[in-house]
Amino acid sequence: MEKSILRTILFYASIQLAFISISSVAAKGPLDSLLIYACSSIILHFLLYLFLMKLRVNFYNQSTNTPLTKINLANRITLLRISCLPTIAFLLRHNEVAEIKTILPVLLGLVFLTDSFDGQIARRKKQITRMGAMLDSTSDYILLGVISIVYYRHNIVPHWFFYVIILRLFLQGVGMLVFIILKKPVAIKSTWGGKITIATTMALYIIELIKLYVPSRLDVFFRIAEFTSGAIILLLCFEKGAIFIKQGLNKKD
Repeated sequence: MEKSILRTILFYASIQLAFISISSVAAKGPLDSLLIYACSSIILHFLLYLFLMKLRVNFYNQSTNTPLTKINLANRITLLRISCLPTIAFLLRHNEVAEIKTILPVLLGLVFLTDSFDGQIARRKKQITRMGAMLDSTSDYILLGVISIVYYRHNIVPHWFFYVIILRLFLQGVGMLVFIILKKPVAIKSTWGGKITIATTMALYIIELIKLYVPSRLDVFFRIAEFTSGAIILLLCFEKGAIFIKQGLNKKD
């Protein structure tokens, strides 16, 4: 498993660095921008390697209760979603470049779709692992968190929507932290509220990129999408709080 982890991380890091370099040439971006995102990618993959090595005992098939000897396909797809973070941030930073502007919505859509692919493959091929559950439950929020920051900095979404997303992420993080401090076990699984939040946010972020291609007179439709998405996510923040309270009450010592 150790060799499989190392090979996978090195392969993904190489792909992302190559993509960032090629995109930087196409964007004719400054060298410092290339270095910042390339270094960010290297650091991310190094930390991901340490994380996987530290928790490699969780690479076991829950259907057969047997440890894995290499990273399976479902987990590779999840890791790819995490691996793409600096590359996506780099492309969003240079979204005004014609070549990048053309591929960005498609690439971002494909990255978002991996959120569905890894779970379906794991269930159909009976490749469900505890590591996969851990990565899947955190990668979505990390992905949305990073993209939300980039969208906020470049005014791709209104600031109030960014604050709604941060509120949701804050509740998720604080709730998990409280359970860790209190040493209360929490099942690693997605809730319907979480799935709806993620799907709603991903859909809106794709829609916001489409706005780059259409006349400004159509902005009213994007405002409707923003307010609808924000209202849904805000309501589901209360759902997340209720779940944590219920879990806390049910798991009292």
